[in-house]
Amino acid sequence: MALIKEFKINNETNSIFLNDKFIENSWKQRSIMWGDPLHKTCAYNAMFPIRVADFFIKKYTNKKDIVLDPFSGRGTTLLQARILNRISYASDLNPLSYVLSKSKEKNLDLEKIINRVNELKKKYYLVNDKEKYLKKINNLETMQIYYSDYNLKQISFLKEKIGKKWKKNSDIDNFILAISLGLMHGPAKKNGDSSYFSLSMSNNLSMSPNYVKKYALKNNLVKPENDIFDLISTKIKKIYQKRTKELNNTKFDGYFKISNALNISKTWNDITPKLIFTSPPYLNIINYTKQNWIKMWMLGYETELDNKKIGLDDFHNINNYLNNFLIKFMKECHQIMNDKSKLIMVIGDVNRNNKVFSIYDHISLIEKETNLILKEIYIDEINQNSKATNSFGSKAGKATQVEKIYVFKKNKYLYKK
Repeated sequence: MALIKEFKINNETNSIFLNDKFIENSWKQRSIMWGDPLHKTCAYNAMFPIRVADFFIKKYTNKKDIVLDPFSGRGTTLLQARILNRISYASDLNPLSYVLSKSKEKNLDLEKIINRVNELKKKYYLVNDKEKYLKKINNLETMQIYYSDYNLKQISFLKEKIGKKWKKNSDIDNFILAISLGLMHGPAKKNGDSSYFSLSMSNNLSMSPNYVKKYALKNNLVKPENDIFDLISTKIKKIYQKRTKELNNTKFDGYFKISNALNISKTWNDITPKLIFTSPPYLNIINYTKQNWIKMWMLGYETELDNKKIGLDDFHNINNYLNNFLIKFMKECHQIMNDKSKLIMVIGDVNRNNKVFSIYDHISLIEKETNLILKEIYIDEINQNSKATNSFGSKAGKATQVEKIYVFKKNKYLYKK
């Protein structure tokens, strides 16, 4: 195994050290909430902060370089690379990721978006029999736990018009859908008003019906009756009002494809990224479809079987994770990299059954199988109270205790097998 630079993050000074020597300020010099508001259109579990993507894109690429994220999530890398005037590509297999990432591909005209929202609103209010939209909901009793019938009719209308058609939507309809997904559920304000469609609940996690039903009864939660089209318009206008000049002035669009990360050498066979920056799914910490089931419902995925058909594999035992997932993925990356490319992966250590699993302990195997060598690693001990997964409960919140960011490059010498 080659000499590896092991950088440590000092969270008291927000600095990066190598062998106890100060190297530079870390990404934590910036607030966790830092970044263009377009990043925050919709909460997404287990995403890395915008400031992390910004730091590594700046450090390892120059303007006009190609940046790729094969596990796009909500499109953080895709958008931040655009803001930094890199040529940005991303892919993911999850329909939710498709909608959220596509909404960040290019700058759209605000007036055209608002006009389309108003057009959808007009079409809804011209419908005489609005009750038919309740009848279209197969799991009506479940959805009535979260929403008033007044809001459900509008939600069901949007689901029929743009939700189920997520793969065929225009750029503007996709943007409106992305905003709608971000407003599907969230906390009410202290005065009881809400910017969300649902009763007051987490905006990060689609909570289970039984839990919400009991919690709502115990706390006398009220299901709001809103004009959801107005909520959508208000949210969009706020995003555009606070848009950064860097995004307004960006010279590049991004490019997103729906794709399995284990096939990226075929999906992206026409590009050579300077940087592949991504965070592969951790060992069964997050089941992305289950934790986002309400948003998935909005896209037409109403049953567990519907979600299984997507083909996402959120559950990996250690051997399968290494051999049948991570190593296969890295081999795919190798095929589209050149000698100047870097593969950077955010993969925290995982605590399972009181045992810590770290891919750092398997680097020799990974290097031999992938012909990629680890050049640098950034080690960051996590403040558990700030983890997004803490909303799942204490067990999930403690699953990842040490964040590690691995920097790989192509090996000049082939391993003999």
